[in-house]
Amino acid sequence: MPPQKVNPRAQEQGLTLIECLVAIVVVGLVSSAIAPALVLSVATRVHSQKAEQALALAQSQIDSTRVLVERGEYTVADLPPLDTGRADKDVAMALGPNLGVTDPTNFAYAQPVDIDGNGQPDFLVQRFRAVGEVVNGTPVAFAMGVRVYDRDASGAGNLSTAPASLVMTSTNGRRNERPLATLYTTIAASNQGESLCNLITYVNSGVVSGSRKNVPTICTVAP
Repeated sequence: MPPQKVNPRAQEQGLTLIECLVAIVVVGLVSSAIAPALVLSVATRVHSQKAEQALALAQSQIDSTRVLVERGEYTVADLPPLDTGRADKDVAMALGPNLGVTDPTNFAYAQPVDIDGNGQPDFLVQRFRAVGEVVNGTPVAFAMGVRVYDRDASGAGNLSTAPASLVMTSTNGRRNERPLATLYTTIAASNQGESLCNLITYVNSGVVSGSRKNVPTICTVAP
């Protein structure tokens, strides 16, 4: 059987220049198609992570105040700043923080908070309370609000109180002007002798007379 001849040019065959260009074009088209989805995914993840951190921070502010009040060892200066004249039922209507306010005792003050320990603020926190029920000059039951803003929040006057959007977004979700987390709750002292009486009086102050609860005769706090 005669030996077969091997074509030396066959071993040198490969991708042509045109095929390389076609491959580059295809890769470019695929990359351009998935790039927006990647940007959207990353932006949404960052925004969601910040919102989770903000919510945890807001809850910690609520919890610390609640523990302080329930123990009964506090003064007015230990409580969140008062929004003068604000009724408990309208606590969510309180104006947002004003970045020009530098007095920590003003309810419009936004306190910088560093949560990662790098020496730079990560969030701005607004804490405030309504008038509530006061006994001997000390608030014993009141509505409290906490709003947490991104450190990059900016704007003239009071910032918006409408929460930032948490839907999928390729932008910052307007977190530069809206709070990432908002919490409103009721705080009441529990270890004082007339704590039940104070709580009933506090609840009655927010409802019409026909729907008010009866105050026990042992209570010295007027309904």
